Amino acid sequence: MTTAEPTRAGRRTAAAPLPEQAADQDRDAVRNGAPDAGRSTVTRSPQDAGPDVAQDGIQEAPPTSATTAYAPTVPAPTTPGSPSRIVLPNQRTAPERTSPQPQDPSPPPPRRRKRRYPVMVATGVAALLHVLWFFYFANSGGDLAAQDAWAEFVGRHPDSAYNLAWYGGMHPVSYSVVSPYVMSVLGVRSTMMIAGTLSAALTALILVRVPAVRNPMACSLAGVFAFLCNALSGRVTFGLGMMFAVGAVAAVFCWPHRWRRRRWAKAAVAAPLAGLATACSPVAGLFLGVVAAALFLNKRRPGAYAIGLAPVAVVALSSWLFPFSGTQPMSFASTSLPLLFGILVLVLVPRDWRTVRTAAACYTFGTFLTWLIDSQIGSNISRLPMLFAGVALLAALPYTRPRSVRWYALVVAFLGLNFWIGFKGVDDVIRTRPDASWAFEVAPLINQLQVRDARKARVEVVPASSHRESSALSPYINLARGWNRQADMERNPLFYDDTLNAVNYREWLHRWAVRYVVLPTGAPDSGAEREAELVDKGLPYLNQVWSDANWRLYEVAGATPLADAPAQVERAAENEVVLHLDRPARIKIRVPYSPWLALMDENGGKLEPPQETEESKLAREESETEIPKVFANENGCLVKAEPDEEGDEWTELVAPKAGTYRLAAPYKLFPRGTACPEELR
Repeated sequence: MTTAEPTRAGRRTAAAPLPEQAADQDRDAVRNGAPDAGRSTVTRSPQDAGPDVAQDGIQEAPPTSATTAYAPTVPAPTTPGSPSRIVLPNQRTAPERTSPQPQDPSPPPPRRRKRRYPVMVATGVAALLHVLWFFYFANSGGDLAAQDAWAEFVGRHPDSAYNLAWYGGMHPVSYSVVSPYVMSVLGVRSTMMIAGTLSAALTALILVRVPAVRNPMACSLAGVFAFLCNALSGRVTFGLGMMFAVGAVAAVFCWPHRWRRRRWAKAAVAAPLAGLATACSPVAGLFLGVVAAALFLNKRRPGAYAIGLAPVAVVALSSWLFPFSGTQPMSFASTSLPLLFGILVLVLVPRDWRTVRTAAACYTFGTFLTWLIDSQIGSNISRLPMLFAGVALLAALPYTRPRSVRWYALVVAFLGLNFWIGFKGVDDVIRTRPDASWAFEVAPLINQLQVRDARKARVEVVPASSHRESSALSPYINLARGWNRQADMERNPLFYDDTLNAVNYREWLHRWAVRYVVLPTGAPDSGAEREAELVDKGLPYLNQVWSDANWRLYEVAGATPLADAPAQVERAAENEVVLHLDRPARIKIRVPYSPWLALMDENGGKLEPPQETEESKLAREESETEIPKVFANENGCLVKAEPDEEGDEWTELVAPKAGTYRLAAPYKLFPRGTACPEELR
């Protein structure tokens, strides 16, 4: 009789005989009179063992009727006269040595295969829809116009920390640290396709790995639709940031179980992804803050620290190195829907979904504060429920009794949210589609501006509803405005407070050294309707110098120069301003001051700021009292001017001699810019 040796956890069990072999052995044992005939022990594999399997996949063999594997067998009866036999204990025979047979890799368990389906389906559907968006809906207006402008700027001037083509000057980092460079390399629309597809795939991965989600396929497709609507609105920078943000959340919630004790590895993956998300889009970093707050309040501190600390560090560092201020408008109408869906998620999802409900509560409270207090966030805060509220509501549907009040509430809320985001996406496509003139008829306007030396001053192009001017004209001229609502409201509030008239419009033109005004055909932006009406009716200080079927070009009478006398502006490009002085002077340049602004030589090298003279150092060492330093200002330096009546802080040039001065902003941290020391201010 063949018996199985009892095994301990961690040791392999002896291979059990096949059922046919066991039956033959039992029949032989019966004929020989074995007492345990018909009883063969067969051990189960860990896959068949069920819940009793040990953690490492090894199961102890069940006890058999035989007390021990080494118990002697009962001798068979003998006939009279036959020789007696010595009965020895049963001994375990060595297994036959056979050559290893190649085995086909076993397919993954059916349940694991099914868990892959939502991820594969979501990835494929998202890729297909984003390709269709690329060919049929991705125009050159709206947010895509701004992203085109930034991608083209960093492509032409990757080492420039200050873009002079918009609003007198803006730091690219104030828009995004990473995304302009990514979009410049991959292309704006290609970046959106990649980011949207991967974001949908990562969202599906989170849904299949979270056991509480009973309908991951449907929820994954809801996420695909949400990311498609984000693409329809043209939010490429935000979409790129959300790709890294969802990846950071996936690192926390989908960490492999076998690595569960390696929390440092989880943080090493999640924290850089969270930092990249914030560097791409501060709004994406803000939403990671909501998730981190929910984890922290539910005492899941390691995960909260992993995805919550890096965004704070990125925002603090970028704000310190690249200062920016502005206000994003947020009316009560734009606040109502985000508030509503935040409350609906809080109320309708199951009560034991503590992390989801805490995140919904934090978001709702933050939305109310954003409406109450003006900030750079403003209406951008509505993007979080537009992406994930529908997924949360649909995931909660299997937990409700069909046709109950809660069930109907979830269905109505889910349908209402998808109608909102779908309508918003379609409306953005229609409203921001540029007129055909921007694609085919802009060359005559550019030619007129170039022959009239418009590059020596600024040009005010009345913003169109598509904002196509922000990318189509910025490579050729410096615009007085651009396409950044926060900066526009901060520096040009008269276009938003209903105070614009012919008098203060003229003051504004002189304030920003505007020499030409362009009025395009087509609908203006909401922040330019009154301006378009004034220019269209005619103003005494605007002289029309050229027009065609698409444009009207006006020259400002007595325009204020970009730099005060005795300086003469030779060129004002998007990355530098070139001046010529015929004598030493201290002049004001109407460029908002930045600590990155520096003076450059003719080869593009940065000139160092004034240095203390050796005589001054020696005199201060020998003097018993403190005496002021003496600096040698050989190449010139820059000073931030005192705020004027409008609050503008322009740049002043302290020129020690006559010559040509080039003002630019290279990325060089030690030291930043060419600032004058305190003794020369």
